[in-house]
Amino acid sequence: MQLGSSELILEAVRGGHSLLWTNGRTARRHALGLADFGHLTVQLRAPKLPVHVTPRELMTLAPGARLAGYVFVSLVPTLQWHDGSGQSRVLLEVHPEDLAAEWDEEHGHVLAAASPWLVRFPMRNGEPRVVVPVRLHNDSHDVCSPAALPLLLDDAELATLRGCIVARPRRLRWRGERFASDGAADGNAGAA
Repeated sequence: MQLGSSELILEAVRGGHSLLWTNGRTARRHALGLADFGHLTVQLRAPKLPVHVTPRELMTLAPGARLAGYVFVSLVPTLQWHDGSGQSRVLLEVHPEDLAAEWDEEHGHVLAAASPWLVRFPMRNGEPRVVVPVRLHNDSHDVCSPAALPLLLDDAELATLRGCIVARPRRLRWRGERFASDGAADGNAGAA
């Protein structure tokens, strides 16, 4: 199965199954024990941890300024086992290399990712990632240059638009030393 630039290969081996996940540069192998009944599916899911997206461009907002654009966040290919009784269980989550787990003193475990800052809706390229519309506002009296944008994504908010997977828009306000979300209406409450 092809997922963007990555490939998923499942083969029966003596005593079980072998799953190879490769992106052409690196490969990961997983040994799987599967029952004789049931089937596998692969789903693209939102990361479960908060994601701190570092824009590849230097961003600067003057006091009272606004900036709108789009960022990408990789989705997590998730292998699910569906047994004969109708139950389904997550068997394996294959975290992309560009979602790096980190410890943040304020937020605990987070995922760090880099993304270009796009001013137009991106063209579809087949990679398993979500497009997140973001609107930034500097409420402080100082110039701000944020190092990262805090996002919390949920599977329920993912939708398809123009051939891409998109999330609900995020509205983040700079409050002097960090971003705060405008509230639960944008699906990002508690991410900042």
